[in-house]
Amino acid sequence: MRIGKRLFPYPVLNNAKLYSQFKSATFALEYEEMVTEETYSLQNIRCDITSDYLISLIKEGKAQIVVIIECASTMFRRHYNLPLEPSKIVIPIADLNGKVSVSAFVVATQDIDNYACEDFLDDYEGYAFAIEKNDILAVDDGFTNRIDFDEDEDNKKSSIFIVIKDKTIKDETMRVDYDSEKVIIYLPEGQWNSYEATKRMWKFRSLHFSILVVPALSYAIQELRRIGGLLDQLRLDYKWFNSFLIAYKAINDNEELTDEQFMSMNVMLEIQKLVNTPVTKALDEIFGLTIGTFGGSDDAD
Repeated sequence: MRIGKRLFPYPVLNNAKLYSQFKSATFALEYEEMVTEETYSLQNIRCDITSDYLISLIKEGKAQIVVIIECASTMFRRHYNLPLEPSKIVIPIADLNGKVSVSAFVVATQDIDNYACEDFLDDYEGYAFAIEKNDILAVDDGFTNRIDFDEDEDNKKSSIFIVIKDKTIKDETMRVDYDSEKVIIYLPEGQWNSYEATKRMWKFRSLHFSILVVPALSYAIQELRRIGGLLDQLRLDYKWFNSFLIAYKAINDNEELTDEQFMSMNVMLEIQKLVNTPVTKALDEIFGLTIGTFGGSDDAD
């Protein structure tokens, strides 16, 4: 819910200073966003509020900090009462898709007959206002984020591979194998620890897929082509390969892969399409995490 330029018949503390009727107090929503395969969470979410008057209303139970999270495409809309101290909000990722808006308010929890503060703008000096329950007293229109989630797509990818720590690897190389269930990616302990610490961070997802899944799955499928065999038998022998064939059909206009196409197809290309072109997206992620963060630089002499 966005307030924008809307004005009220009483003073409201607004994060947008142009629309605030307080002289010096501020109200700002802050949090750290984390997106995993299962959840969308707002870590350490808090509202930085510097109005002693509004803080006193909150502590007296006359007002409450409320965060509203909305996603129009999934019709998700929920409000969360926040304490003055930092807290956490966790939402199942399947409840969200597309644009997600997060905004914060201070809302009256009961009627307030004498709403007056010395920090009101001079135009309101000497006035007291009658506030009704649920009236908005402070607002931060907050942030709009984008969550792209496809449960079927996510399950399809996770059914193909697994990443395992291998302490016996001493040369810092990645090893790949496969069995009847999954393609298995073996990492040295240090690199596996790095992967484990970041695998649930959405901003690194394409990086992980481009440096781990694409080469590993390419190797496994090339091995199946080298060994030979008809697709019908390979589908029965290898569950992960059956998932690959299902995904291939889904992204190729419901067209089944034939034995002839399998032996001649561009494996690297088809795998990139299967896992949503992570290589090029990884380059975008690197730019966003490094150069883009600082606004870029000019190389011209």
